Amino acid sequence: MSDSLSDIWKLKRRGKRDSSRHKELIKEAIKSNSKDIIKQYDVITTDGSKKIKVPIKFLDQYKFKYGKLFDKNNIGQGLSGKKGTKYKIGNSKKGSAQGNKPGDEPEDPKYEEEISLDEMVDILIEELNLPWMKETQSSKIESTTEVFDSIEKKGLFSNMDMKKTLLNNIKRNIAQNNDKLIGNFHNEDLRFKSWEEINEYSSNAAVYMLMDRSGSMTRTKKEIAKTFYFWMVQFLKRKYKNVELVFIAHDVNAYEVTEKEFFTISSGGGTKCSSAFKKALELIKKNHPPESYNNYVFEFSDGDNSQQDNVMCYKYIQELLPLCRAIGYGEILHEGDIPSWLQDYTMLSDYLNKKIKRTRFVSFKLTDKSDIFLSLKKFFNIDKSKKEKSDE
Repeated sequence: MSDSLSDIWKLKRRGKRDSSRHKELIKEAIKSNSKDIIKQYDVITTDGSKKIKVPIKFLDQYKFKYGKLFDKNNIGQGLSGKKGTKYKIGNSKKGSAQGNKPGDEPEDPKYEEEISLDEMVDILIEELNLPWMKETQSSKIESTTEVFDSIEKKGLFSNMDMKKTLLNNIKRNIAQNNDKLIGNFHNEDLRFKSWEEINEYSSNAAVYMLMDRSGSMTRTKKEIAKTFYFWMVQFLKRKYKNVELVFIAHDVNAYEVTEKEFFTISSGGGTKCSSAFKKALELIKKNHPPESYNNYVFEFSDGDNSQQDNVMCYKYIQELLPLCRAIGYGEILHEGDIPSWLQDYTMLSDYLNKKIKRTRFVSFKLTDKSDIFLSLKKFFNIDKSKKEKSDE
């Protein structure tokens, strides 16, 4: 038994450790590059099978490297020759290209790891949640997560807890006065991680996604709005199994459309943002009463709205607030100079922020695709310690 276990241990030791470390590096890379990964618009135009590339450092086995830093007596020291002097390896200036001169030092190798859309969403949902959810009288949404539960003496080798197993082996060898501190593994040394699926229940939710499709919404603006909504939909579908999604596109009139139509619709017509809020209000009253649903309404526009219609938007939002857990408004700023006809007007976001002093009304502005991830986090990761205002 002991010989076979030792063989298994040797085979698994590096592979298991490196596999876990590799997954951690991918996770770290996704988190640090989320802002750039999410803005890839071509992901939206596929059926979800497209792979997303993430740059990560190359993994290699740890090893000591001996060289000129050691004197003839094999004593480590700094370049100054003084014993005990700390030496920082990897000067960022040394070896890098300066002017027309090529660099003379190697860089840590990196490569692009391809991940699936689902893997990307898994990282996203760790940080995002529907804000201010509360229990209602209707059926529940099921959110399923895997939770580390306990350490067991029996289990699958793929779930082996290396640290616990190693500690048990060391303890037994010490107790038995064995020559080797580590080795001669027995069944009694083995420990395995036990995982349990936890089902969390929260109340029903309906999420309304409103998008301006008027003529002023250029291709770039539409791409920003659609990219935001794409990742929003992926997150909601993955984390909440029964959440209801409603898609509304508008110019001067608002229309309820399918998900496919929502992401392929083109621009045209004038702008009347109030039509979208009015449509959402009608559908919520008809299909999603607040005593049974946690309702969320989100609108994306470039703010090219008349002052008269700004007033109407405020009116409908005031009616929506008691029926919703939160309302969000994202405004995509103009590329370059603001058109002359708009310079004397108040943008919709500025007007609403001045009029609405509610915690559950969240407004933000986006200048380009790099703002999408921060905007998602702003709305779906609202500080839970933030106190609700007394007038809400």
